[in-house]
Amino acid sequence: MRRVGHWIYYLAIACLPVVAPSGVSAQQVRGIVSDSTSRRPIPGAVLILLDSTGTTLGRNITNERGEFVLAGAARARRLRLQRIGFRPREVTIPPAVNGVAEINLAMIAIPTFLEPVRVTASQCARRSDQGSALALLEQARAGLLTTVVAREAKPAAMVLFMFTRLLDGTTDKIDSQTVRVDSAYRRAVSFSAAHNAAEFVRRGFMQAEANGFTFFAPDADVLLDDRFSSGYCFRVMGPNRARPNQVGLGFVAADKRRERVDIDGALWIDTVARALRDIEFRYVGLDPGIERFEPGGRIAFREMSNGTVLVDRWSLRLIGTKNDTINDIRGRTQVANVQTSFFASESGGELGHAVWRDGTAWHAPLGAADIRAVRRDRSPARGVELGAPGTPYRATSDSTGRAVLRDLVPGPYSVVAFDPALDTLDLTIPTGLRLTSQRDSSAVMARVPRLDEFVLDRCEAERTTRSSSVKALVIARMMNGDDKPVDGVAWRATLFPNATDPIILREGGRTNSDGVIAICHSALAMMGVLEIRARKGNALPTIVRHTLKPGVNAIRVPIEARPDRD
Repeated sequence: MRRVGHWIYYLAIACLPVVAPSGVSAQQVRGIVSDSTSRRPIPGAVLILLDSTGTTLGRNITNERGEFVLAGAARARRLRLQRIGFRPREVTIPPAVNGVAEINLAMIAIPTFLEPVRVTASQCARRSDQGSALALLEQARAGLLTTVVAREAKPAAMVLFMFTRLLDGTTDKIDSQTVRVDSAYRRAVSFSAAHNAAEFVRRGFMQAEANGFTFFAPDADVLLDDRFSSGYCFRVMGPNRARPNQVGLGFVAADKRRERVDIDGALWIDTVARALRDIEFRYVGLDPGIERFEPGGRIAFREMSNGTVLVDRWSLRLIGTKNDTINDIRGRTQVANVQTSFFASESGGELGHAVWRDGTAWHAPLGAADIRAVRRDRSPARGVELGAPGTPYRATSDSTGRAVLRDLVPGPYSVVAFDPALDTLDLTIPTGLRLTSQRDSSAVMARVPRLDEFVLDRCEAERTTRSSSVKALVIARMMNGDDKPVDGVAWRATLFPNATDPIILREGGRTNSDGVIAICHSALAMMGVLEIRARKGNALPTIVRHTLKPGVNAIRVPIEARPDRD
């Protein structure tokens, strides 16, 4: 019986647009915004300069002291003020003195986010909570507007950690994950959608590709767009015990065409902090066999002390299919059975660090692993580079064997040691340490074999001749043109000593999935030239000759798919 696996991944795409800075004029409008009752300053309020026709000339947000400065055109006449949890205002700009117009504003807090508003005709079915839902929508839009304006007015230096996780079956348990770091000196957004609201309303949130499907997610711009609100129906979500002091604005597509994959979700608002919390959604319109696993996503917001609102975490739960072809022999007939199974994956990211020009800084509550690296005899493993494969996490142990991996995105990691001698083979030395990082610091111990111990262990695992007293050891790897290991390679190793006849060290060997072979034969003590002859299937053989040196010899054996002349 032979099993052939074929994987199709469903990926999410996020784009990062470039926002050009707006022009600056000589006139300024500045002041302070405060709560009309408590007199406390209001951070994160949006100020919009308008001319006599209502055209926007400039906009900004208040800082942690409620202060704002707007550089606007001389034709500015009015100032609009918006902040989630407060009634919007629009006032006339007072005359400027020496080019500066001073204005202090007070905002009235809304006692409830569900004050009904006038309902106009729409394509959605009439609901008893429609007025309250639309009022909540206006408040949500005010919060989303802060997010959009903040990135224009106060770009930050950001460090983002992007992850991809393979889940255990269709559960939420993480089987493995990779992480990459993305940083920029000044970035407009931490997360952005790939299309605008009009495209999503027209085409949905999934696009068919040649080898699978691409799923998309909305961002603040999409949810703020009038075209999104006109294409979706809104409702007030019921109370949620897991979300105290929060009220949810549910949304669902007004046009539920089955040929379009859409999203059904809710935007949650903290009524005490008067702030956006997150958006949760699931994909609908998929095959029922996939939809029952509830693929969807979550986008979380965080308000910083300087009034800036950013997306600090986002994730998409996606479902893929695995096609297994099982060749079964029934009598004299080979029967190929194709079995399709589902697996879940998750892609997303976290905002790790952000620093603004005004000196405000924010650092995410990520994890750390305080590792004590020791040798097999319990002595400290000094000067060893430790890290997690498939991630940017690296640290070198000090004189006591201590190394700290920082900024760990929650999830499982395998810790390995990196040795320069193995770089050409793209190999690492396993320590046997597997940890699951949380949002805290943990102290762990890793036993780090020396390079020669690692090679000797491989020889023992392959049941080849092993001698710990030889002057030279060999570790080789069969790799194709794409730098991937090649399994099923037949190989033979021959030693040509300096003064004696050739010695066959191993014949009839065959590589496994990692393409690695190890040779610890006692004859290597004679040194000389080692010849490795490797062949994959009916391809022409590869012959590599290497002059041995004392210690570990790492040899890369290129395997090419060249057909045999015969």
